[in-house]
Amino acid sequence: MSGYAEILAILDSDAPVSRNDVQRWIDSDDLLTWSALYALLENGATRIEPAIGNDAIALTRRYLLRCIEENPLSGDYLHAGYEAAWELASVLKSWRQHGGRAADAIRGIAIELEKIYRRGDDATRNRVLCGVLEHAFEDPAMRAHFTNWDRDPSLRDAYRLAAEWGTTHEE
Repeated sequence: MSGYAEILAILDSDAPVSRNDVQRWIDSDDLLTWSALYALLENGATRIEPAIGNDAIALTRRYLLRCIEENPLSGDYLHAGYEAAWELASVLKSWRQHGGRAADAIRGIAIELEKIYRRGDDATRNRVLCGVLEHAFEDPAMRAHFTNWDRDPSLRDAYRLAAEWGTTHEE
């Protein structure tokens, strides 16, 4: 049985989930499995024994960034590129507000988004700019995590467009 199928069965139950199984699914590097696991973490993380802790942050980061870059077809749990971008913007704002280890992950995500933006085609860059940055920048404090974009001539226009959108739509 695939990891995806295993997680689907768990999503339809109230059964406890082994942290070892969660780690195996994370290590699978299978995007479809990650999509179902992401849904499990959103709705049933308290069932994972022992608690998953910071691995949830790592999975969220890897899963959403990969969806943004690869732009898979949306499925039952699978996020298409823009869906993942909007979700990541929301997650970033939430993590910043809660602080701690999650807030520390924001800087790493900013670096990964920069890499995706630089190597991406126009559609990928648009998902990063319009899907993630513009919506993340609705929280003015998020902009500080991306100030290197403003200092880089090849990223400056994207940063300023996102900041302009964010200023207009501040929360």
